[in-house]
Amino acid sequence: MALENVDYVTELVQANPPGTDVIAEGDNHIRLIKKVLKLSFPDVDRQAATIIVKTDAPSTQIKGTIWYDTTTNLLKINTADDAATPSWVTINVGAPWASGTFGGSAYGYRSFSVNKGGANQTGVVTGTLTKVTWPTEDWDTGGVFASDKFTCDVAGKYHFYFALKLTGNVLYDNMVALYKNGSLVRYANYFIAYDSGANTGVPTMQMEASLDLSVSDYIEVYVHQESGGDQVVDGTATATWFNGHRIE
Repeated sequence: MALENVDYVTELVQANPPGTDVIAEGDNHIRLIKKVLKLSFPDVDRQAATIIVKTDAPSTQIKGTIWYDTTTNLLKINTADDAATPSWVTINVGAPWASGTFGGSAYGYRSFSVNKGGANQTGVVTGTLTKVTWPTEDWDTGGVFASDKFTCDVAGKYHFYFALKLTGNVLYDNMVALYKNGSLVRYANYFIAYDSGANTGVPTMQMEASLDLSVSDYIEVYVHQESGGDQVVDGTATATWFNGHRIE
């Protein structure tokens, strides 16, 4: 009789019992399986949730099912009572497991720094708000900056700061702004005055703001100038840049 003497699942021999065993030995194997299951899972006294490791959410789950999302490398748990409509919350990020200490992108910390990368941006038309482009990333913790905008993937409060320099003389009303989901949420006006004889200066405009964001909210930078002609955003990386990070 090929009956192993084991206590835990990993010790079971998959090839047992062989086809040569007599039927009368079947009850021994059944008792062995029962013993191994009870020793391996001593705390399972009711319906148990599982841990699923895959790229997409499991189609079948109960409240408490844990899913390790291999696409984002985040650990998520289903908090919904209705198994047909799960609510996946990232552990240590979403309520009620949110942590105030951010140890990295997997724990909800988000931070980015982008700049113009040496490329001037033309076409800043007078009297028109123009979206600022950001071709170069210094860093992007959490992969939250793309297509010239920050997109929130962890709800919270965020702080943004940017500096923007135009290459031409702009003597009149100028504005820099933050847009949220395509709408103006913060702006700052600049009236530039120069020495009437030299008139050689060019404006650098700066702005910072803290915003409360939900998942999928996105933030963009815009500039407005009233020079009477087209202007150019200075592409120098040290002159025109945009930073942001989650603060809570």
